[in-house]
Amino acid sequence: MTERVVYLCGEFVAESKATISIYDRGFTSGDGIYEATRTFGHKLFRLEDHIERLFNSLKYVRIDCGLSFEEMCHVSLEVVKRNISLLDQDDEYALWHVISRGVRRPGTTQMGKPTVAIFVQPVDFLRYARSYLEGVNLVTPATRRTPPESLDPKAKITNKMNHNIALHEAQQVDPCAIPLMLDTDGNISETDTANVFFVSKGRLYTPSSRTVLGGITRKVLFEIAQKRRIEVIEGDFTAFDLYVADEAFICGTSGSISPVKKLNGIGIGKSLPGPITIQLMMSWNELVGIDCVEQSLTHLSDNESKELMNVWKNLKSTA
Repeated sequence: MTERVVYLCGEFVAESKATISIYDRGFTSGDGIYEATRTFGHKLFRLEDHIERLFNSLKYVRIDCGLSFEEMCHVSLEVVKRNISLLDQDDEYALWHVISRGVRRPGTTQMGKPTVAIFVQPVDFLRYARSYLEGVNLVTPATRRTPPESLDPKAKITNKMNHNIALHEAQQVDPCAIPLMLDTDGNISETDTANVFFVSKGRLYTPSSRTVLGGITRKVLFEIAQKRRIEVIEGDFTAFDLYVADEAFICGTSGSISPVKKLNGIGIGKSLPGPITIQLMMSWNELVGIDCVEQSLTHLSDNESKELMNVWKNLKSTA
């Protein structure tokens, strides 16, 4: 097999044959939900947590996908199984679930069955490799996070225009920047794809779950912090709180944990990554069964990979 396989509306088809109608509500109106998880060592991590969030999102937007929780888990595992032979040893898959309300032709009210697509894409390690040690730059865009009074952030909605505009605004300031969106009260919320944490005086802080997506990586980091006896405080925080923090990082499914270097051009902390961030990165790697930093660095050129690999090994030895 040389082509990936996709699950589409009850059938497994070749990726090149996976097509949807131009009248699909997901295409015409962004009327749908999505979920994303990934493999570590070619095995899906916390799949049931992701599927639970998927079904919560479906219930919120009132879409019945036609599959039970158990069936969705089974099909998800099957999609990975059917495609795993196409992966190199050091590569991983991101598994995507995209479910729309279905087809409705313009001028009619008759709805078809929901469109259910489950597919994999290789993780883009080059996107993350340098950020683990060199950090990311955040910029607060003008566009604010959609308030929970309008759309609950706990649902992963396919219409991400709010985030997309924020990304373009941030990258007009810095082409490599990631947007750190504020809520309508001026408090920090999340990036376009990740949750944010910061460290101050040994405590871990993160924006209230009222205004952010309940990330699975975020959830796992709460568990790791508890085991390490690091206090985690949720609340309302401003950009100022990040400016004066000892360290900060973002976290998400594909990229795991990346330290924050700057916010709006202001450097954060004295070292990169910070000591608590390194501890959390190491605990995360232990939990998923693979060193995510080393795995990503192997995708860089030999010289750069070797140099950064030595930096990472030194950081771990002194953590």
